[in-house]
Amino acid sequence: MKKNYTKIVLDLMMAITFVLLMNPRVLNGLPFHEIAGLVIGIAVLVHIGLNFQWVIHTTKKIFNPKLPKKTRFSYLLNVLLLLFMAMVIITGILISKVVFPNLAVQGNHSIRGLHSFSADATLALEGLHIGVHWQWIMSICKRTFKTKEGKFRNGVIASVVLSLAILAGGIQWFSSTATFNQGGFDKKQVQQSSDQPPFNKGGNTGNTTNTFQGPPNGDFHGKGGHGGKSNPWMVVLNYFAIWAVIIIPTYYIEKRILRNRRKKGETRTQN
Repeated sequence: MKKNYTKIVLDLMMAITFVLLMNPRVLNGLPFHEIAGLVIGIAVLVHIGLNFQWVIHTTKKIFNPKLPKKTRFSYLLNVLLLLFMAMVIITGILISKVVFPNLAVQGNHSIRGLHSFSADATLALEGLHIGVHWQWIMSICKRTFKTKEGKFRNGVIASVVLSLAILAGGIQWFSSTATFNQGGFDKKQVQQSSDQPPFNKGGNTGNTTNTFQGPPNGDFHGKGGHGGKSNPWMVVLNYFAIWAVIIIPTYYIEKRILRNRRKKGETRTQN
């Protein structure tokens, strides 16, 4: 029970953090975005560690025809999730401006596009993952947060709230203390797009060297979405709503498949 409780709390914190990462403008912008991204990477490793026995057991039987189709599908889905999550982290490092500015790749438009694509793919796959395991999630939550008599476990609820508060406060503290000096946005690392020629007021054709220096808080305007601020609660609600669009149909499709299998089983038994 304790292990399942740990899984639920960890997965919930990962879900909230991940959807916040989908918008680089939340909290204090890039510092939070990059540091929380690394925290997610560590959390994924912990998540795999908690499910290590299932991973080993399923890997050994992945080609066994007796392995349930749902288990095989879940395994392949987890592999895809791991690959896309790794792609998000790797491409994030290659376009980093805060944590790993020295590793940033010049002319990284294609890497940035791959970063966005892999993040969107991870979001969709994660919604599918939650939908497939929704019955298990609800079963564990009921046993974790309620007693056999149907009463809420106040201590468990308080610990979950405290864990989420520590997560939010800890990441925000680390991100706010990140060094974000001018060196992270020098001429070589921040340049105007090649399809946006330098603006010369009055037709001046003199020195066109880009001397733009990024603002200290890392807020940039443009397609990358690094301009302005976003309410974190609205971001969470928005992306949880997107997940709901994926989770609800997945849950009912799986439920219908199981119902049809039961009917077939009952028919065979009667015959």
